[in-house]
Parts: sequence; C-alpha cells; structure tokens
Amino acid sequence: MHVSRAEKARVKRKKRRLGVLLAVMACFLFGGVGSAYLFVQAHSKVTANEMSMNDESTATVKANIVIDPNASLKTKVDLVLKKHQFNGAAYVVKDNKVIINQGYGLANKTTGEANTSQSLFFIGSMEKAVVATAIMQLQEKGMLSVEDPIAKYFPTFPNGESIKIKNFLGHTSGVEGRKKGNQKITSQQVLEEVEAAGIKRSPGTWDYQDDNYAVMGRLVEVLTHKSLASYLAQYVFAPAGMKSTAIGDSFFTHPNESVSYKVKDGMLMKTSFVQDTSQLFGAGNMYMPPKDIYLFDKALTSGKLVNQASMRSMLHAGAGNYGYGFYTRPNFYISRGVLYNYETINSFSKDRRDAVIVFSNIRMEKDSGALVKEIYSVMQ
Repeated sequence: MHVSRAEKARVKRKKRRLGVLLAVMACFLFGGVGSAYLFVQAHSKVTANEMSMNDESTATVKANIVIDPNASLKTKVDLVLKKHQFNGAAYVVKDNKVIINQGYGLANKTTGEANTSQSLFFIGSMEKAVVATAIMQLQEKGMLSVEDPIAKYFPTFPNGESIKIKNFLGHTSGVEGRKKGNQKITSQQVLEEVEAAGIKRSPGTWDYQDDNYAVMGRLVEVLTHKSLASYLAQYVFAPAGMKSTAIGDSFFTHPNESVSYKVKDGMLMKTSFVQDTSQLFGAGNMYMPPKDIYLFDKALTSGKLVNQASMRSMLHAGAGNYGYGFYTRPNFYISRGVLYNYETINSFSKDRRDAVIVFSNIRMEKDSGALVKEIYSVMQ
C-alpha cells in the first residue's frame, strides 16, 4: 500500500511525541516528579511564554516593548522582531557582518519545537529570482537571448511571435494565467495549460502572474535537457553554497520543516496544503532556511552566478518597479513570497552591505514589509 510523504511525516512526528511521553513517564516512575520536571525542561523546544504568545495573539498585535537607544544593534534588532511578535527565522547583516541568525517562536505547535536558524520554509514567489538567474546564465552561454520571441522555443505559444523572453521575466507577457489544480502535474503539462489559457492583452503591461515563471522554468528544462531542480542544484545552489535548499514534497518529511499556521479567533490553526507542489513549478515550490537566500544574493551580486551586466538587468526597475525576480525600493532590493501562510522577505541594500531576511511560518495580517523597514531604520 502506498503511503504519502505527508502521512509518513505525520507518523514520524507521532512517534517522536510518544517517545518523549514515555521518557517523561519513566523519569516520573524511577526518579520522581523532580526528575520528570528536569527532563521536560531540558527537552522543551519552546518556553511557556512563547507558547502563550503564539497561541493567543495575532501577529499584528505588537508587544509592549521599549527599545533602549543605547542598546547594541543586535539587541535592537532582536527587540524589533519580538515587538512585532515575529514567528519564524531571521537573518540580518550590517556592514557585511551577521548580527542576527536565529529562530523565533514555534516551528511546530503539536510537538512544541521552536524555530531555529536551520528551520526550513517554502519561499513562494521568491523562487522567481532564482529561476531568472538560470535564464541569464543560459543567455551568457549563448543558448538564448531575452530578446527572443517565445515562439522560437515553443512554436504553439499564443501570440508567441510578439512575446519576448524578457516579457515573462518582467511580468509583461500578457498571459491569462492558468487555473491551478490540485493533482500532481508535469512541467510540460503546466506549459500546455498556460498555452490553453491564452492571452488577455498584448505584451508590455505589468501583470504579475506565476505562470510567467512556469514558462521560464520549462524553457530551462528544454534547453538544458535537465529538470529545473537538477539544473538549479548544479548551477545555482552548489556554487552559491546553498546546501539546505531543495524543491518539492521532500519538505514535508524533512526534520527541519517549519509548519505553517494561520491565526483564527486568536488561535493558531495548521495550514492545509490542498495542492501538489508540482502545481507551483517554477514559481513557488522551493524551500530553504534564511541563510541560503543570503548566500544566493551574495553569489549573484559578486559574479559567482552571472556577470555584472546580467545582474544589472535583474535589478533594473522595470514595469511595477520589478526587474527579473526583484523589486526596487528607494534604499534596497527585495524579493518576497507568500504561500500557504508562509511569508518570506529577502532584501539587501543597494550598496550590498546590509541585508534583512525574514521567513515566517505565520503570515502577518499586515504587510511584514513594515517589519523590514523598521529593522533597516534601527540599523542606520
């Protein structure tokens, strides 16, 4: 009988909880109440105060925390995160020095496990910057040009002679966008569904669509004769040192999975995944810890992944203040993702010396961009 990965993960967590319970009972029988208490304290992954904070408060309610202007920068940033009741993992860099690399709050409400610097999160649309990097690499190798019409590679694509590769990268292709299903799907089937959905306007107008990057992901596969996951692992993850990054359903059986929740009536409710992650091909089924996206940023901007001309194209503000995978803000570049109550933000300053990266497994009701701006403010 076939057992799904999600079911295997559930059974694994159940066995772990049972093991802890049996150990506590043994401590109680052979060592008394005090021994059992010490065992629980030693093996607890989250404090009672954190449990209360995360179970009973919404992410928009700021804690009554006063930040001492004379405190160290690390303390200030840590307090800003706690003030916002941030739940997830953060990676903050000032002048190329890491000042925060740690977890906050719960990774798993059922087991009581806390988020750590190694916790993994789906990054949603942040994946687009990684896929755009692959496209720029292929351009540098002479395998494509961003000025090419998509019909050169996919002859049956609607309006394909008019839509250029750069239109997909910048969300100006004019595609209608497919209706995602729930079942497992191949990348070729995704492409065919995008083609069948058709075009709603001529290229040139900003219209954010995941399917723009699904098409780009499939293009990488067709030109390299590798799966997108294999190509990225070899030509992006490895050279950047992204050792904890992967794609797909393996997330659900990983011991470092940070489970996503939503706040309902002041309580945390586990998010249900209704789609197979293959439905998010090229645009949202990648996962990693915060440090890995920092390593990606550094590799991208230092020339390890693409040359300077390609990097400038990716960061150039086009329609919607969007380049290829990144938005441009007055003082920093940013990519972000929202997926099944995971909310992830990756940002770095224009001089590339500072970075604020926050991955949350409980989506804030207000834009967590406000949190990022406040952290940059205290770093000035």
